[in-house]
Formats: sequence, structure tokens, C-alpha cells
Amino acid sequence: MLIRLVAAAVLGGLIGLERGGSKHEAGLRTHIILCLGSATAMVVGEAMALKYGGDAMRIGAQVVSGIGFLGAGSIIVHGSRVKGITTAAGLWTTACVGLAVGSGLYIVAAVVVALMLFAMWALRPLTSRLQSKSTLYSLKVGLTDKSALKDIFHMLMNANVRIQSVIFEGHGDSVFAVLEVMPQKSTDIDKLTCDLVILEGVIEISVI
Repeated sequence: MLIRLVAAAVLGGLIGLERGGSKHEAGLRTHIILCLGSATAMVVGEAMALKYGGDAMRIGAQVVSGIGFLGAGSIIVHGSRVKGITTAAGLWTTACVGLAVGSGLYIVAAVVVALMLFAMWALRPLTSRLQSKSTLYSLKVGLTDKSALKDIFHMLMNANVRIQSVIFEGHGDSVFAVLEVMPQKSTDIDKLTCDLVILEGVIEISVI
């Protein structure tokens, strides 16, 4: 049982090294503790089943369902962008690795960790390349009147910027429009916002 707990700490640490080195919300210590905790739950469940009978997976099953609170806490929504999805998925899978180690399935756990590290490290350049081809920006524009959007749309279309959606927000006497846009790869988003803010009827503009 002690060997299983040490193995869980090592495998969880391997995943945590990648997350911590990339400055993600959940790093080295979080992954070690998570994997160790789930392995402990599995070891205790197995020991209790051997001693008193019953289902050895009863405690482990609660780990799989209960780990969601950690995943939810690592997901951050900022405007139209969502960050932390990979970290949340990694936490859930790390918990499953701990359960596997706690059950004595060392080879299964090691293969899962290897595949996780492959997905996180080796596939990162491919992910960045795909994201660079379809980057979405959210522009929050303060307007004196909604009619000013006509000039904004005209400038965006001339710059070959695709408009995905428009949402209006009201704050007191001010009118705000949140535009989801998809610019071309060569588009300078900073220059574009500077050109938009000098249009008549535009009070302010920011990228969120």
C-alpha cells in the first residue's frame, strides 16, 4: 500500500511539472496531492472491503464524482474566452490515475500519464497553430448611439474582419456593444481598435 501511495505521488508530480512549468492554475503540489488523495481513497476502500466486506470501489466512485469542484474552480471565463479547461480535464484524469495506482494497476496508470504528457507537450505546437488560424476577439465598444455601429461594421468589413455576434449592454446612460470578431492572421488588432475609437459616436473601446 505504501508503494502505491509513493507511485501515485510520483505520477501526479510528473503531470504537475508540466502544468506548473506553464504557470497554470493547478501546478505541481496540487497534482501530487490530488493523485495521492485519490490513491489513498482507493487503498482505503480496498482495505475496508477486505476487512469488512462490501464494494471496494464505493469510496473511489465518490472521488470521480467529487473531483468536479476542483475542475470548476480552475475554469475562468473572461468575456468570450474560457481558460482552464485543459487544467480541469487534467485534474479529473489525475484523480483517475490515482485510483488506478491505488488499485495496483501500475502499468495502466503509467500509460495514462505518458499519454497525458504527450497531449500536453507534444501537441501544444499543433494546438497553437490551429488557434492562430481562428482567433476570436471580443471588442467592447462604448457608444453615444447604436447608429454608430454602421460605421464600425463598415470599417471591420473593409479590414476583412468577420463579425460573429453583437450583444448590447446598458449601463446607466451609456450603451455598450460587445462584438465577437474573427480577424485575419495579418490583422493588427491594436491598430484596428485605434482606428475604431476615433469614429464618430464611439466613446471608448477595449479588447476583453
